[in-house]
This record gives sequence, structure tokens and C-alpha cells, in this order.
Amino acid sequence: MVEEGKMEISGRHSCRPSKIRVCDREESFDRLSELPDELLLHILSYLYVDDAISTSLLSRRWRNLWKWMDSLDFPMQCGKSKRNSIQFIERALGLHEGLKIKRFCARFRYNSNYISRVDSWVSFAVARNVEKLVLDLFCAENGVQPYVIPGILYKCRSLRELEVNFCRFVPPFSFCLSSLKKLVINNTVFVGEMLKILISGCPVLEELVLVNCNQARDLDVVVLNRNLKRMKIVEFPDEVEEGTEVKINAPYLLHLELQSGDPRPYIIQDASSIVSACLDIRRIVTCLSLNTYNQKNSMKILENIMVGLHEVKTLKLSSWCVQAMLAYEDIHTCLPTTLQQLRHLKLDVQLSKDELPGIACLLRNSPEIESLTIQLCRHTHMDKDIMEPMENGNTNLSNWCEGSLWDCHQAPFYSLKYNLKKVVVGNFKGEENELRFLAFLLRNSLALKKLVILVQPLSFTGSGEAYVEYCRKVGRASKKYLENIRKLMGSPRSPHTEILFCGSQHTCCSSS
Repeated sequence: MVEEGKMEISGRHSCRPSKIRVCDREESFDRLSELPDELLLHILSYLYVDDAISTSLLSRRWRNLWKWMDSLDFPMQCGKSKRNSIQFIERALGLHEGLKIKRFCARFRYNSNYISRVDSWVSFAVARNVEKLVLDLFCAENGVQPYVIPGILYKCRSLRELEVNFCRFVPPFSFCLSSLKKLVINNTVFVGEMLKILISGCPVLEELVLVNCNQARDLDVVVLNRNLKRMKIVEFPDEVEEGTEVKINAPYLLHLELQSGDPRPYIIQDASSIVSACLDIRRIVTCLSLNTYNQKNSMKILENIMVGLHEVKTLKLSSWCVQAMLAYEDIHTCLPTTLQQLRHLKLDVQLSKDELPGIACLLRNSPEIESLTIQLCRHTHMDKDIMEPMENGNTNLSNWCEGSLWDCHQAPFYSLKYNLKKVVVGNFKGEENELRFLAFLLRNSLALKKLVILVQPLSFTGSGEAYVEYCRKVGRASKKYLENIRKLMGSPRSPHTEILFCGSQHTCCSSS
């Protein structure tokens, strides 16, 4: 511990080196203390409040510095006992002397006895023109009612970001959060048009995130704000009531992300402005194994989403969504709509047999694709107890072979022949299934200009031949891996196609 510029020295070291180290540390410490308050406070802003308070023990220079911090972040457990978080927050706010709070975050175990205390914290933050407010309330007791956001917050003109957990909104008849641009709501129940009313009072809102909201009832998301650009809906598995649904009406929304562990229906009523979407609906795959009704019901969920996104230009799908397409009776023309506007397709897959029908279907039904990004993931294939019932109940699934997917003349790959210009493959391992798929793309993508394969090390960039030579010199790869790279480089392709190997963080990943 350092106290008033002194340092405790261990007796395990010799006297002379210890003195040198102490002098060096004292000199460095003195230089740090000589920095202006603004810079020291900026450094403290990266610490939790209890850690920042600990710096007051360093010297007289640091003793009261934390009291002027404009970023107050209280973790779930803070203070010496790591248990009395509420009392610690109260004491810290009582000693704080700053006139401005940019960021106020409080995470704690909540019960109804704390209502007045939390109200006072919100008032404290609002009075200091808070810009970002996080109230992360955790409650493990049954029967505890959510914390009701106090009326004073709806008058806060400085608030730009609001994130709450286990809170309830009861806004006044007329209110305006005139600066709020990002709203994150966790574990909240909205009754009637309460969500619509809340959002309508945020005229410059740009980003909306809903996590586990209205799990036992329908969730109606009506966003008519012209400024809203991004929306994300997250629902955890086993927590959504059967028979409920999510309706989305957001005519000015640009980017939509759906992440769900339960396959309740998503009905996209109006999303005509969406340019990009990301779908990660996992449990939809599990339900496919149950019975014919559940298979059709689950596929209807995916169909409704895809129909609602038929104008999207950039689409990202998880492996689970791609595998779910196996339940269609016709694996060659399974999509309910043609994605005429789709230009950029991103897939998190492992190119397994379970995924190939869905990939082929997407390529056939997206005639204008210009770029394809494959992020190779691991351990996302269906289990045997899921796959076997599906294959036994669908004669098309049990009879198809990989070759038939790529050689079907009734539904040719128009996008590959005329429009696909760039393919990026991440997490490349050089396995046989990867080589077969890339060889197919090279053979059929007549307009392809560049195939970028992301490899290790991060600093490498060059041709396949250069990459093989590099790996051979440093002994980074197996003989089989290098043979597969050479095989890929020898695959038939357009004379205009360049195959480039580069590090996964290199600029070649984003260049055209």
C-alpha cells in the first residue's frame, strides 16, 4: 500500500535494488499526481466507484478527487463487505460534490423497501443533468413488484441513454424525453399501448432494445418515430408463454435484430424501410423434431419473418435458421418469397449436411446477391434425436443428396452466374466440407472478383501459394491442411477471380 508517498518494501529482495524500484515507482507516481484534475478524473471514470474511492488512500492529492467524478458506476456488490450495496451507494452520493453527472449506473438486489431510496438516486442524477442512466435491478423474491420509474425522470432533458431492468413505466399524460437516443428495457410488462406511448414521447430515439418483455402476453411494438434506426428484440428460452406473439409495426426502421430461444410468432406488419436484419431464432430447430404440427407451425414462424423482410438488402442468419429450412417439403424452392432486394448475405454456419439445403435455397431465391459472408462456427448442428424424426417424416429429406442441391436445373443459381462479386470466409479450417462448398462457388460464380479467406496469423496477407509457403516455414499447419489449400487453389474458376488469404482483422476484409 502507498501512503503519503511512502511504499512498503518486501524483505525478500536486496536493499539496493529495492531502493531503486521504490525511487522509480515514487517518480512515476509523482508524475501521475502532477496531471491536471480533468485527466485524473477521466482515468477514474473507467473504475467502479468503490475502486475509485480506494485511490483516496494514495496521497493527499487523491483524497477527495473521486468526489468530483462525472461517471458513477456501482456494481452489484460494492463496499468493504460486498453485501451492503444500498448503504454504500447512499454514503457515496452523500459525499459526492460534482455538479455534473454524465453516467450513473446502479446494479443491486431490489425489494419494495428501497423505493424511496432509488427515487432519491434518480433525483440526484436528474438534478445533475445525467446523460446516461442505468438501473439494473435484480430481484430473486416472488411477489415483489417492479420499481416504478418516478415522474421526475420524464422531465429530464439531458438524458441521452436509458437502460432499465425490472422497472415499470407509468408516464404522465404529456411528456417529452427530448434528448433520449437509446432505450434499453429488460424484464418489463407493457399493458395496452403503454410501450407505444413511451416511445412516442422520445422524438429523437434512434435505438430500441427490448429484452424479455411481455413474456406472458402479446408484445405489440409500434414505432412511428422517423428517427428510429435500430431495434433489437431478445427473448430467452423457456420464458415465453405459449400462444402469445410479437407484432412489429415500424415503417421507418432501418435495422432489425431478432434473438430468440422460443418460437413464438413474429408478425412484421410494416417494416418497409428496413435495409438490414439479423435473425437468431434457436429453439425453432428443437421444435421441428416433435411432430408434423409443430414442424409446420415452427416453419410458419420463419416464413412470416422472411415475408416481412422481403425488401431487406443485408440479411444475417444463424445456423439454426438455416437448418430450420430442412422442414420444407421442397428443399429446392423452400422460401415463401424471393428476396429481390438482397445484396449482402451473412451466414453463421459450419457448412454441414444439415445446413446445405437452406444455403442452396437462400442462394436460389436471392438473385441479386453481390457479397456472401460465411462465418464458420462449430457445434451448432442438430442432435441425432432431432434429425432422425425429421428425416423419417419427410421423404424429400431422406432422399436428397448433396449433389442434387447444386445441380438442380429447375432452379438455377442466377446470383452466382451474374452478380456475386465477393465471398468472405471466416474461421477457415481447411476441412473437406469447406473445400467442396468453396469449389462449387468458384466453379459457378462467373462474376466473382475476390474470395477472401480469413486465417491466422492476423498480420498475414497474400495469395494461397504465399500462405502455404509461410505455414510451411513456420510449421503452423498440418500436411493435410496445406494439401487442401493447394487443392482449393487448383479449383476451376473465372480468370478474373482472386483468392486472397489474410488475417481476420486485416483491412482486406472490408475492401471491395
